[in-house]
Amino acid sequence: MDVARSIGLVVSNGTVAGTIDQEKVLGALVELTENDPAHADLYAAAAEHVRSARSAGMETHEANSSHMRPGADATTQLRYRSEMVDLFTDLAIDVGLRLHNQALVASA
Repeated sequence: MDVARSIGLVVSNGTVAGTIDQEKVLGALVELTENDPAHADLYAAAAEHVRSARSAGMETHEANSSHMRPGADATTQLRYRSEMVDLFTDLAIDVGLRLHNQALVASA
């Protein structure tokens, strides 16, 4: 959930509204995969879920816009922030269950 917090999905007042850039979410999942390769399959499944999630719209940026970085895409795919919070919550549960099951097997 620290990763979700770092990209702005977890807020202190508990209210989750608005949209988030899909690439921000996918980048966080890549970071998780690099830091925790034992659960790469769960992160890959989550990334597929992000890509197939309901669209919250597209932002198109003008080439000379101050929002455009050199080499950046001219469009931004938006996803609903609340759905991405649910995704990270489910992912945390899945990883936790896997770790718990591994601990049970190791202690048996």
